[in-house]
Amino acid sequence: MGGVAVVAAVLLVYAVVEGRLRPTPVSGAMLFTGVGLLASEQVSGLFSASLEGDAAEFLELTLVVVLFTDAMAVNASGWATEAPLPVRLLGVGLPLTMVVGWAFAFVLFPHVGVWGAALLAAVLAPTDSALGLPVINDERVPRLIRHALNVEGGVNDGLALPFVTIFLALALEKEGVVGGGHVATVFLRALVASAAIGLAIGWAGALALRWSMENGWSGRHWRSVALLAMAVLGFVLADEIDGSGFIAAWAAGLAAGLASRGTLTEAQQTPEEIANIGVSVSFVLFGAFFLAPALEHVTWTALGYAILSLTVIRFVPVAIALRGSRLAFPTVAYVGWFGPRGLASIVFADLVASSELPQQDLIVEVVMLTVGLSVLLHGVSATWGASRYAGWYSHAVARNPDIREAAEAPQVPSRVRLAQSDRPSRSR
Repeated sequence: MGGVAVVAAVLLVYAVVEGRLRPTPVSGAMLFTGVGLLASEQVSGLFSASLEGDAAEFLELTLVVVLFTDAMAVNASGWATEAPLPVRLLGVGLPLTMVVGWAFAFVLFPHVGVWGAALLAAVLAPTDSALGLPVINDERVPRLIRHALNVEGGVNDGLALPFVTIFLALALEKEGVVGGGHVATVFLRALVASAAIGLAIGWAGALALRWSMENGWSGRHWRSVALLAMAVLGFVLADEIDGSGFIAAWAAGLAAGLASRGTLTEAQQTPEEIANIGVSVSFVLFGAFFLAPALEHVTWTALGYAILSLTVIRFVPVAIALRGSRLAFPTVAYVGWFGPRGLASIVFADLVASSELPQQDLIVEVVMLTVGLSVLLHGVSATWGASRYAGWYSHAVARNPDIREAAEAPQVPSRVRLAQSDRPSRSR
């Protein structure tokens, strides 16, 4: 019960002081992770190591809801046809991030093998805007840039999932942990079948909800419940065939966003709020069960890769992806820096930990160190960075109203994860 009391207490305290923390360098993720560290078995012992399995299950369920709501909400904004920047970041930047991360991982950790290095890079590829909400929330920042970061953070975790799944299967087969043909089986079950399950549930469920709403058969509350049920149903059914429940949940959200055509926007609010609470609690559990043990065994090489992951491995792909976009250097630097790692990387690493991969301990340690460093650095720099960039933009657009950053972009969906800025616009 001690752990439950800690979670309840920190949520209560944060709810009381959240408004006062907005203009400070202390983010919600920093606070929750810090409390988790202090409550860990390594520090105060309020959290018992025996609860790690329950913590992992909670994080997985939270990611299911986050994947579904992210995919559904971002899809509804029509980003692919209205703004090319997300296509650049996801179509060029994300694959290059994995390639560059793969190269550095293989050099620094040669004993993990080619596929182990690729797995580490893929686990750390997705970004999590929850760790730096002011960079998207601040309406002084051009909508084009806020929208691109919002879409990237909402979609790239789902796009990275197939790579994580296949690279893990390849690493296990290479190490002889599983028999030949394992990769082909994983591909069919985790990618093809799981995606098909998710797409079918999301599309059929959204169409049914639209019909029900048009005929007055359901209220907003139960439509929200139905969306949550779709996410969980996709996850469970895919898991039953030994597929990927996460891919199914993400595909269900993507399909629901397409089929609903924006008619379920109000119904998405309750799943979003549940995701908000889940993410907050997840960072407490991350600090207690994942970051604290990783800090016990930290090495300079692991710390070095963590720093590279947040800098070079992120900056270089973003710069290449945005080449020719006519964006100024401050904008490229802004987008490049604010690529924090969060919940998706934590859960992906836990999937690695539950496998029998010989190098799993090293991979998990590096991932947890990277996320922990991201919580600190991106949390401290988020408000300051958004303010500085917004100041640059206001002067630049005054000199030249036709700069690329001032171009039109879809409205950024109003969403929250861990904190809000003091601006009215709220987004993940």
